[in-house]
Formats: sequence, structure tokens, C-alpha cells
Amino acid sequence: MPSYGWLFDQKRCIECRACETACKQWNQVEVGQNVRYRRVQIRESGVFPQVREQAISSACNHCDTAWCMMVCPVKAISRRGQDGTIQIDQSKCVGCRQCAAFCPYQAPQWNARTMRMEKCTGCFDRIEAGLEPACSTICPTGALQFGEWSRIREQGADRIENFSNPAGTKPRIRFIVTPFPGA
Repeated sequence: MPSYGWLFDQKRCIECRACETACKQWNQVEVGQNVRYRRVQIRESGVFPQVREQAISSACNHCDTAWCMMVCPVKAISRRGQDGTIQIDQSKCVGCRQCAAFCPYQAPQWNARTMRMEKCTGCFDRIEAGLEPACSTICPTGALQFGEWSRIREQGADRIENFSNPAGTKPRIRFIVTPFPGA
């Protein structure tokens, strides 16, 4: 089975947060715990008077070099061989939060009720059924796309402003970059 990744076009994102909602609903993410597997974040860059805002839909990037997996002291985080997604085994997680401390993309989320870490699963259950992840399926503008990594990794750029340097982790996300006027 192939591995998968994301392609994100900032210019198309209208900050509707449909991706967040679809993710939370499909994965039955508990409400009231401040856990969001996918988050639309607004990032600012530039210097006054030329300040820019950019939206980014972020989640676990299922990195080729997953620091979260490498630092987990109880080996609760592993890569699924079928699709390359990084998963947290809730029965093994001791809630030490090392994964959150080392993930440059803030993907692992602390659930205060269960005292365990959670994160995007890449909707591996949907992939197994021949479907795309809930978040990319619902995106009304096509800003968030999902597909085979062998096809996506050649598109766009590996980094945008305010995105952690991808050299160390090799995240499975690429960006369609459109220069801002006057940039």
C-alpha cells in the first residue's frame, strides 16, 4: 500500500474550519478537552507596515523522521506499515507528553480527562475503505488535498513562512506558495 501526504494551498483557504469540524466529528474527538487533531491557525509575518496574515490547516504530518515516535519512552507511538501513518497506542501511552515537547508541528494533543496524548490518525480507517480523510473531503475550496506521497512530494514547496524547518522531520506536507503583493 502506498504512503500518503498533504498538499495545502494557503491562497485557497477561507478559514471556514470545515476541516476541523469534519475531523472532530469523524474521529469522535472529545469536546471540552481542548483537543483538535486538525487546526486552522492564523499566522502573521512581515514587519509593520507590511504585515501579512496567512491561514494554515495543520495536523500531524506523519513525518518520515517522526521525532514524537523516537522520543516516546514506552514505544506507544509507531508507524503503520500499511500506509505510513504515525499512530498512538492509547493502551501504552503513559501521558508523559514527551511527544508534544519534541513535535515541531504541535500535533500530539493532551487529553486531560484520559491523561493520554492524542493526534491525527490520518483517517487510516477511511483510507482502508478507499476514502480520503474527512478533513480533505470536506474542504470547499480544495485548499487541503490528500494523496499518494510519491505524487505530492514533487509539488509546491516544502516550507512556508512560520512553518518549522522540515529538514529534521521530513513531514509529508507540501505547500502551494503564492507570493503576496509587494513581497
